Amino acid sequence: MTKILFDERAEKNSQAENQTANFLGQVTTLEVKYDMPVIIFQDGASGAYYIKSSLLASDAAKLCDLDAKLDVTSTDSYKTNRQLFLKHMTYQRMAADATKGREFNDIIVEYTVEYAPETPLKVWGGQHRIKAIFGAYTKSDRYHGFRIYFNLNKVQRTEIALVSNTNISVSNDTFDRMIEETIFGGVLRKWCQKVGFLGDKEDFPDVGSRSEKISVKKARSFLVNFYLGEERGRELNSSELDRNVYEPYLVETGVKTGTDREIIADPAYEKIMNQRDILSDESLLKAGQRFLALHNAQYRAVSDPKTSIKKIKGYKNKTFVESVLCGWSYVAGLLQSHPERLENHYRIPKTSGKIPDPLNAKEMSTYKHDKDEATYRGLGTRSALRDRQRVAQLFLAKSLEENVTIDSKFMDKAVSQVIGLLSLSQGYA
Repeated sequence: MTKILFDERAEKNSQAENQTANFLGQVTTLEVKYDMPVIIFQDGASGAYYIKSSLLASDAAKLCDLDAKLDVTSTDSYKTNRQLFLKHMTYQRMAADATKGREFNDIIVEYTVEYAPETPLKVWGGQHRIKAIFGAYTKSDRYHGFRIYFNLNKVQRTEIALVSNTNISVSNDTFDRMIEETIFGGVLRKWCQKVGFLGDKEDFPDVGSRSEKISVKKARSFLVNFYLGEERGRELNSSELDRNVYEPYLVETGVKTGTDREIIADPAYEKIMNQRDILSDESLLKAGQRFLALHNAQYRAVSDPKTSIKKIKGYKNKTFVESVLCGWSYVAGLLQSHPERLENHYRIPKTSGKIPDPLNAKEMSTYKHDKDEATYRGLGTRSALRDRQRVAQLFLAKSLEENVTIDSKFMDKAVSQVIGLLSLSQGYA
């Protein structure tokens, strides 16, 4: 029987020891084959228990699961790992090396039979290496090095998933998706599915900038701005609405940890998710659906072969530019207390032969005010606060009338309003 020992820095834990024994009883690892002792280590940061072990490729192919879940108790938990890039030259070389007998090390997995027990090794790091092993073991059945974790909680699982991917090009969108699942479960995803931003069983994309779907960051920003705008709108009467410069909020992305290592999201977003039931808020749902209608109209107009506008992704997905999304959703919240203007805001802008798309993406992208510096790239092209302020004013001005075409004159009027109000606030005209 294989001897199981605890590293001198690891606190003894019977559950970790029992799970290790169960695993070693099922799989003939290199250590079991040669009756070598197995050491249980404990991660100094997260407290998670793991062993280092070598598995034959043929065993790994049968036991490993690439569809790991952060929440093992939820039947609604979606795939957390990033997309595999099987056509990338680096992977192609990796797959060829595996066929030739290359041995890989430090593949990060979790041993659990709480779901998909037939494949108890859930892969958190080294997905491409595992995929290469899957394709090569019939030609080269070599031992590969694994770090196998036991008895993880959801926070530990998320930390391991994040740390395991810091040495490769993983997007912040993937990190955001992991954090979202860990802290809030599938609530945001369900809301996006309810609105129509995502399909019924669709998850957020790995890389939002390369996708035509809404990302976690953008969905969070939509929610935060709607509620911030709603709160501000209650404080203002109709005559005051157009006398202010508004500051739509862009949710922070990436990973944060609190003082006792708990994983936290953007504080403004976390506050809303702790205080609001977004799935039952009909006003928020309607705002999301109207924004999606604008997106669809914009996408169709640019994609239409009969229109003269260039068929580029930036024009098709103009609504998903962060400044546009934040500005629109803030105004949607702001006007909740002003229903007539809200309906005008929800109306899709007029188009014409000269302006075939509702957002007039080409002119927005080239727009420059007289007071802008030479390097200014255009309205609704950046995520900076200045752009968010201007786009919010653009949509607020649009809400004054039922039928508005967003042409260069209209843009100039809205931006001039922002510049003028900011100048007045600084004490000069």
